[in-house]
Amino acid sequence: MDIVKLVKEGKAYYEFKTVVSKHNDYELEIKVFRDAMKFNNVPNLKYNRNVTLTTETRNGVRLPASAYELQEIADLLSCMLMTPKVIDLIWLQAELKLDSIVNINGHIVATCNIEWVHDAIENKIKSLGGDDGSKLVSCVGKYWCLINALVGAGKLHGAWIACNYGWCGTNASGPGITPGVKCWQRPGFRHRGTHLDPSQTIRLMHRMATLKRPDGTSEEVDLHDLAADPELAPLLHHEGVLKYLRQKGPEQLEPLLDLSFDPDMWSLGSKDNIS
Repeated sequence: MDIVKLVKEGKAYYEFKTVVSKHNDYELEIKVFRDAMKFNNVPNLKYNRNVTLTTETRNGVRLPASAYELQEIADLLSCMLMTPKVIDLIWLQAELKLDSIVNINGHIVATCNIEWVHDAIENKIKSLGGDDGSKLVSCVGKYWCLINALVGAGKLHGAWIACNYGWCGTNASGPGITPGVKCWQRPGFRHRGTHLDPSQTIRLMHRMATLKRPDGTSEEVDLHDLAADPELAPLLHHEGVLKYLRQKGPEQLEPLLDLSFDPDMWSLGSKDNIS
């Protein structure tokens, strides 16, 4: 299943939602996927997205992506991989908050069939009153992310390594990057860029964000520019200036739309008519 091709063809859907980062009287409004990207008419799949022998299909499935695929999807949508700080902000500001599902029937999610993970997440959301389609949702997986430790990283097993972070929860195993956040997955560097498993869902932030200055003025900024500004970069990254802006490995794809489009007015595909 080529999910990058599905995204190109409009066979995926998502919505943007704003999270707010504050630092030294500055505020940054960042557009993130309010939930992981979803796909309809998905057959039953193994952990590696290979199709099983059953013929049943599901809608609204959060398919996993490798770090390479996630970067290609980000290219297409004028987006970026998130930073650990932004992942934490999603958890802290989520309106529909569920503890990460780490195990299913004694099996770690990374080795489970994708439909098992889908059903477990949907059942937990239902137990919390359901999703009305407008709330910021967390936590529905962990994510490949941008972090400075990858700047000088070499190759691992023939492919560029990636960093994953997340799986937040109220009773998770340890502290996250941001005070007050707990997570199961601290920044990890054990996987190459082609690694695939159901825990690594598709969530991105748009390149353009709204910066509000202490004097009350505001402007639209490209996060690539903000990431290089020592005064403003802490709004985006816990280490200050972010030097790693794109997952190494895949060639950059041409965006489907340029950076000037308004994420609030556009989503690729529709949950009601994608196939």
